[in-house]
Amino acid sequence: MMLGINLKLAIASIRSAKMRSFLTMFAVIVGVAAFVIITTTVEGLKSAVSSEINSLGGNLLTVNSGKAVERDESGEITSFNFAATFGASTLTEKDLESIRKIEGVKAAAPQMIITGAVTKDDTELKGGLIMATNEDYSEALGQEVEFGQFFTDDGNDRFVVIGSGVVDELLAGQDNLGSTIQIRDQDFTVVGIMKEQKSSIDFGVNLNNSVFLPFAAGKKLNGGTVLIQEIDAQVADGYDADEVFDDVEAVLLKNHGGTEDFTVLKQDELIETTNGIFDLIKSFSQVISFIMLFVGAIVILLIMLITVTERTREIGIRKSIGASPNHIRTQFVIEAVVLSWAGSVLGILVGFLLGFLVKAGIDITPIYTINTLLVVMIISTLVGTFGGLYPAFRASNLDPVEALRHE
Repeated sequence: MMLGINLKLAIASIRSAKMRSFLTMFAVIVGVAAFVIITTTVEGLKSAVSSEINSLGGNLLTVNSGKAVERDESGEITSFNFAATFGASTLTEKDLESIRKIEGVKAAAPQMIITGAVTKDDTELKGGLIMATNEDYSEALGQEVEFGQFFTDDGNDRFVVIGSGVVDELLAGQDNLGSTIQIRDQDFTVVGIMKEQKSSIDFGVNLNNSVFLPFAAGKKLNGGTVLIQEIDAQVADGYDADEVFDDVEAVLLKNHGGTEDFTVLKQDELIETTNGIFDLIKSFSQVISFIMLFVGAIVILLIMLITVTERTREIGIRKSIGASPNHIRTQFVIEAVVLSWAGSVLGILVGFLLGFLVKAGIDITPIYTINTLLVVMIISTLVGTFGGLYPAFRASNLDPVEALRHE
């Protein structure tokens, strides 16, 4: 009964000063909206990444330069050092050939990014990617050729395969297969066009806007220097991925003189590590939103102190007719919590609206869960309680006689 009365009083107080109430809730609204959009978008990204990695085939192994993970005795990853993947590549052609010879490896393809302009007559490909790889690329990563064929290691290094976006930008309205494009002013013949990738995430690497050329051609364009960023290997059906993984690690250790300056990841581990990176980003971003919510609690505290001063006479009247200090405390704490709840509801609505904008802008679907909403409401309750507790005790400790004299 008393709770219902206090709720009505709290709502009446908020309605009586709408602008001040909104400004009081503003930091809570922003903090909650930030928390919701960060949490849901990262969960959406994690789901999309997992889906993309799983689409590459069930038994993918990736080899990267630098020791990016630490493992325990059972081989489970215990930590991930993202910074280790930066720096000069330690992967070599010998590593690639050694992996291709391992029993159970169906296909192994290098990824070597080449810088330079891709042109057709006077038109230049904007934001394009030039990747030197080998004939295994399509099979290793499950990327299909829609027209023509992928180039082969037959010694002809003047063939290229292009993404569907390159066709639209450079070769629109022309005979695509057999067309000639220029890479660093050198002519290459288009022998294949990749099937359009529907990926909603590319992290700056748009395969639809990519040009794939033979590894030998990439070396020539690179002045003979080999800088392999990644080697992708597909395990053949009927072979144990864990055993092939061990063989890959063993042969690379042998090639590198026992120095583990590389990282081999199985497909599920690749998902795990990318999720770990996203979780780290989410945690950092959530700390910022928590700081904003703390600011919201401080704002509520200050406004409630002003409210106590303005309502001193009202408090005196209530005490004089029998209201106990506990009743007064409860009233003001509930008012602060209701303010925080109202701000949280508006923040959740703003978060939903931002989610629609994210989906429309980058085609990532935020994932909303009941846990996210529960966490928001728990936090908002704590924010309101923290902000209202001191003003509530101050109000309950007022002397009723002195309070009645207040004008």
